Amino acid sequence: MKKLMLSLAVITAAIGANAQSSKETMKPFQFSVGLEAALPLGDFGDGYSFGIGGSVQGDYNVASDLAITANVGYISYSGKTVSFPAIVVGGVTVFPAQSYKNPTIGIIPLLAGIKYSFTPTFYGSAQIGAAIFTASGGGGNETTLAYAPGIGYKFTPNFDALLKYNGYSKNGTTNSSVGLRVAYTF
Repeated sequence: MKKLMLSLAVITAAIGANAQSSKETMKPFQFSVGLEAALPLGDFGDGYSFGIGGSVQGDYNVASDLAITANVGYISYSGKTVSFPAIVVGGVTVFPAQSYKNPTIGIIPLLAGIKYSFTPTFYGSAQIGAAIFTASGGGGNETTLAYAPGIGYKFTPNFDALLKYNGYSKNGTTNSSVGLRVAYTF
């Protein structure tokens, strides 16, 4: 992880040094506010439904086509009701049918990464960091590794959409979702 961050810093510094002349014509720092929607996948999707939230992001432009990003947000996922069938052995009910509603959970992602513009309107993004899971009803907080690669499109200089994969990993288990961030840039 340290080697990855060091490599990104060296690459960013090299690109930034070569892009001094183009940097003068663009804003070095941009700030955006976005609405986030997410659809859980796999086992995470079995227990939770649609997620909705928001985020703020800062982009520091080191070249005309490359920015360093920092993002913080909040996404709330409502829990699904999970049902378990009755267990019957020899005509005797050993365990009656049960259902359980998963509590609503919130995820606070704290991410940093890069955004590379392939064209003036089409870009790729890759972010990594931590995510704090919070549960309603006092289930406690849990911190996981978070990562979010994605592709985006700028409709105007101030309005864009990013389609991304959200991964949250801890102890060999990954909860993931497909997300959409629609943002306004100041």
